[in-house]
Formats: sequence, C-alpha cells, structure tokens
Amino acid sequence: MDALARATDAQIDAVCEAFTSVSWPLGRDDFKALAERLGWQLKLETSSGVQHRSGYPVNLPTVRSLVADEAIAQVVIAVSDKSDDPGALRSAAQELQSALSAHLGQPSGSQAGDPYWELANGGRIWLKTVPKKVLLVVEGQRFADVERSEERLGIDPCRTPGAGDDTD
Repeated sequence: MDALARATDAQIDAVCEAFTSVSWPLGRDDFKALAERLGWQLKLETSSGVQHRSGYPVNLPTVRSLVADEAIAQVVIAVSDKSDDPGALRSAAQELQSALSAHLGQPSGSQAGDPYWELANGGRIWLKTVPKKVLLVVEGQRFADVERSEERLGIDPCRTPGAGDDTD
C-alpha cells in the first residue's frame, strides 16, 4: 500500500476556517472572494455551479460548487489522490479526519462510516470516502437543515426519492 497524496493539514485548516466564518446563504460574490483567499483558481462558472482548481497536491485538484437560488449550497473538494487501493484511501481518510478534528473537534456524527461536523453557522462539513478518492463536502445551512430534518424523521439517507415503493 502506497500512501496517497492528500491536502495538507494547513489546507484543511484554511478550508475549515473559511467555512466556519461565513454567513449562510453564501452569495456568489462572497464565495468568489472566499475561493480567492483559499488560492483556488476559477475554471468554469454556470448558472447551476462553479468549478475551481484547488492547487492541492492531489492528482485531480477539483472543487465543484452547487448553486441554488443564487447562493452556494454545497462545495465538494477533492482532498486525496484518486486510487484503486482501498487501504490507501482508508489511511488518507483517517489522516484527513485527524486534521479536521484538530480544527473542529470530534465529529458530530456519521452516516455510512463518513463523519460530519455541525458548524455553529448552521452549515455542515463531511469527510466522504467515495470509490477511488476522499472528498470534503461543505453544505450550506439550507442543505444541512434538510439533512437534519430527514435524520430526525428517520428517513434512510441511501433511498432514492421517487424510485418506487419505499415500504419494503
């Protein structure tokens, strides 16, 4: 197992600091200034999202942001190399979780093994291991509130709305 390249602890700290200090909803102009402070380079902007290159030391340094009602709703940041090695991905995720915990404290909870931290500003930060890489997912207050409501109602996070009978 080779160690995967990943975002540095300083880069993780900067992302945490940036997103714990914003006010939601985060407008496009405020997000543009935040991205510039983080050193992200604009790649593409559309009506539904914004893409940046993070400059992090990973093989696909992408940042994809979802826009809803002219505000940033979710930001997905690649924080590890892409890899087919599940052990290396687990190791990178553990290191990244340690870096996040050093800044945000212990996780507030987890779903399917992916930890998340509730932010005082109403947002939420997830560390998600997906096939082939580790992602940092920042959710604005609106998206985070929907997830919290679904959790309170006991709605399965893996279900696909409208995909058929949910009654088993």
